[in-house]
Amino acid sequence: MNFYIIILMNTILITTITGIKPIVSLYAYSLGITPQEISMIVASSAICPALLALQIGKWVDHIGTRPMVIIGNVLYLLSLLISVMFTSFFIFLIQLALAGIATTCIMLGLQKRIGSLGGDINRTVANYSLFGSVGSMIGPTISSFLYDYYGYHIFIFFNMLLIVIALCSEMGIRNLDRKNTQITVKNQQANLQGSESIWVLIRNRDIRNAIIIGGLIFSYRELFTVYFPLLAHNMGISPMITGILLSFCGLAMLVIRFTQTSLVRSFGRMRILTWSLFTTGIIYLVTPFSPWIVLLFVLVGVLGAGLGLAQPLSTAALLEGTIPEHRGEVLGVQMMMNRVSQFAIPAIFGGLGGLIGVSAIFWGSGFVLTAVGYITRPLPVHVDRCKNQRHHL
Repeated sequence: MNFYIIILMNTILITTITGIKPIVSLYAYSLGITPQEISMIVASSAICPALLALQIGKWVDHIGTRPMVIIGNVLYLLSLLISVMFTSFFIFLIQLALAGIATTCIMLGLQKRIGSLGGDINRTVANYSLFGSVGSMIGPTISSFLYDYYGYHIFIFFNMLLIVIALCSEMGIRNLDRKNTQITVKNQQANLQGSESIWVLIRNRDIRNAIIIGGLIFSYRELFTVYFPLLAHNMGISPMITGILLSFCGLAMLVIRFTQTSLVRSFGRMRILTWSLFTTGIIYLVTPFSPWIVLLFVLVGVLGAGLGLAQPLSTAALLEGTIPEHRGEVLGVQMMMNRVSQFAIPAIFGGLGGLIGVSAIFWGSGFVLTAVGYITRPLPVHVDRCKNQRHHL
């Protein structure tokens, strides 16, 4: 039962996140707020998690997932309520900043719970992320419909209702980390070593690579969504076909997760993560040279598959490779990496694209992804020949 409630709460969270940001931007623009101010409003939803994700992860470890999930939902409700009561640039700025902090609290709490359920972690994370993908597909559709036909206030109240449902669902879930809230003084002192503990954990190659890959994949998924329409326009592709291509990419991300468990069993998690980076990098490199629509559909589908595998697999690697007392902290580092790269990469390649062209963004991204794929590749296993010889003797 716990797993289904966690899935419900995650689906509601992703549905509201993906629906609120574009509608808030549209509503703010209709009130006369400039595009530059809107970009600052949207950026505030990622700046705050980038600054606070690590600390929130520590709080998840120390006080438990239930208080953090409740705090996150209450903050989320407050962020939506203030935008109904007041409308100004600073109110929208505060709204999305609060929403960013709230969703970080909820997301880190739910992700840590997934790691506490036991069983096949790859299958569990695959199902968890699968329903998250469903939320990302239906969120913008529902929100845009409500905004177009019923207005901003009805749209906000509908999303508030969803969050209330998630908050009520929290009351019905068994507290998985109750034992962690009753730890001894000795364990508390060990856990409070703050920065030392996290840097010791990051020395593990698999954990470090999972954090890097997860952060890169998240930011490059966002980058593709933003810059592919511009590339398609330069290639003479109509907006309708561009929209279909982006939807096909999302569909590929969804479908590939049905095969995640079997792929991990056959090839290994870290090897698939590396292949995802190589594949995504190659697609970025060759996409600007693709003159045929059919070929673009193939490339975009493969790209969606690579992006769809890497995100849940990196989370699974962190959950499996970290002790329960530090899972929130490590997940917070991954969240921080996600948000920092979400700013840095578009800023770097956006400036490059302004000087050279949109194609340069894809070429630069492709080189970065393939290079990081090589750096994070699984190292060969060295066999002790003396031990093998004694064994045969």
